[in-house]
Amino acid sequence: MYAMETLPEFLRALESIHPRRFKVISLKVMALQTNPRPPECEMIDPETYMVRAGPYKIAYTIDDTRRRIKVYALEEKPIE
Repeated sequence: MYAMETLPEFLRALESIHPRRFKVISLKVMALQTNPRPPECEMIDPETYMVRAGPYKIAYTIDDTRRRIKVYALEEKPIE
């Protein structure tokens, strides 16, 4: 299991999220602790990944050596 760290930018973005969307995002983020590279994730660079939770994109980094995930961004994007 990976340790989770959420950066202030991510937490600020969560403040304006509807409770139903908040639950979907929270479950997706928590699932990253056991599987930081789910099949639907996209690699942005060797340590940075993005995964969708509904219309939101969650950006995070993975440090396999320290077994840590750092969630740092949440953006609302239309699903194409």
